[in-house]
Amino acid sequence: MRDRMTPPPDLTKCDDDEKVERMVKWFFENFEDAAERTPYETAEGGYQYIWGGPYDARETLEEVFTNVADDLIHRAAAKIEDDGDDWVPVPHEDDYK
Repeated sequence: MRDRMTPPPDLTKCDDDEKVERMVKWFFENFEDAAERTPYETAEGGYQYIWGGPYDARETLEEVFTNVADDLIHRAAAKIEDDGDDWVPVPHEDDYK
C-alpha cells in the first residue's frame, strides 16, 4: 500500500500547528472512511476491505511521520478521528480495472 501513497510533506520548517494540519491533509489525501466506497456485505460481517484496511489514523501517522513528536501525532489523529475511525486507502483508478 505504501507505494501508492503520496509522499509525506517536509515538516522541518513548520511550526507545531502547521505540522498537525499538514499531517491531517496528507492523511485525507491517502485514506477515506470505509463508508465512502468500500463494499459492505452484512452476510460476511461488514466491510470487505478489498483495497486493504482498516487502518488506524494514529498508527499510520506514527509509521509515516517518524520524526514528529508524539503529542503532535496524537493531535493530528484526534482531528482525523473526529471524522471516523474505519479508514481505508483511497482507491486509485487502476483499482477498478
